[in-house]
Amino acid sequence: MFSIRFNRWTIAAIAFTALVLPGSVSAQTPEHPADNSAQFPSSHDLKMLTMSGSYLAARHASVERDASAAAAFYRSALRIDPKNNELLDRAFISSLADGDIDEAVKLADRILTVDKSNRVARLVIGVRDLKQKKYASAQTNINQSIRGPITDLVATLLSGWASYGAGDSKSAVANIDKLTGPEWYPIFKDLHSGMILELAGKEKDAGVRLERAYKLEDSMLRVADDYARWLSRNKDDASATAVYEAFDKKLPRHPLVLEGLRETRAGKKLPPLVDSAQTGAA
Repeated sequence: MFSIRFNRWTIAAIAFTALVLPGSVSAQTPEHPADNSAQFPSSHDLKMLTMSGSYLAARHASVERDASAAAAFYRSALRIDPKNNELLDRAFISSLADGDIDEAVKLADRILTVDKSNRVARLVIGVRDLKQKKYASAQTNINQSIRGPITDLVATLLSGWASYGAGDSKSAVANIDKLTGPEWYPIFKDLHSGMILELAGKEKDAGVRLERAYKLEDSMLRVADDYARWLSRNKDDASATAVYEAFDKKLPRHPLVLEGLRETRAGKKLPPLVDSAQTGAA
């Protein structure tokens, strides 16, 4: 079943990506065509099944790693037995695995009415709230989803962006700074603190953070790009160009780097990499 076969926090990362970034998670590929009318199971197929039939079909689909079919069958079973919490949980997780975020959000809301401690549902609703600029609610839900090194970091950064969105950049940075963990945490802490400080108009403080992140990991595109942008506004074109040139040697001809090189060589002052809490959290 999906709640065992798929790591819940990996699936939750799908929710974060789909909710914050525009467009759907599932590309229009042979597995996810634009026209779903011919896909199995059809609405007619689902109507013909009993609850137990839908459940068994969903279990089989999950074993076959067919997230789309599993989600459809679990939701079909749930419609017949709407008070079955096990079906609700499986429909939710399989919908996330399929990238059907709209359906997953609806199911997450239902889950939290019966299980307020469900961490994945909290994360899904928290990111939904962040996208909708409901910053206080986003912080509450995201903070209750924290668990483990990766999710501690993700939830703390998301909470920081929610604080910034609510107008409190000082608390946003302070809470990110408080997070302790693995040796790779500082790269992300400094990057996101730097981006928040940029948007808060604290360019000098932002530069300290971005430079520190760059010195820790100069081969990460987002780090190099935002630091070069900061240099173009606060130092000089040559310094910004040098950062892009150094990255181009590591990963030649990346489109974003080539664009940055063209603009800094032309003497342009580049804006920050992000312009809102939503794009910062992406």
